[in-house]
Amino acid sequence: MTTELERIIAAKEKRRRDLAALSFPEKVAIVVQLQKMVAPILRGRGREVRVWQIPAADERPVAAVASR
Repeated sequence: MTTELERIIAAKEKRRRDLAALSFPEKVAIVVQLQKMVAPILRGRGREVRVWQIPAADERPVAAVASR
């Protein structure tokens, strides 16, 4: 295996570990960001799109923020 291929595989494995280590709210925030990114494309194709409305950490009730 070439060193470049090894570097790519190692980077992919690190990315997977990093994503797995995120908290559930952080993972949901990523999903919402992806929804926002793809929504204009899907709407342009005539699809009805609804992006989740998840409040930001500073907008959540104090009890929800404290549990993080």
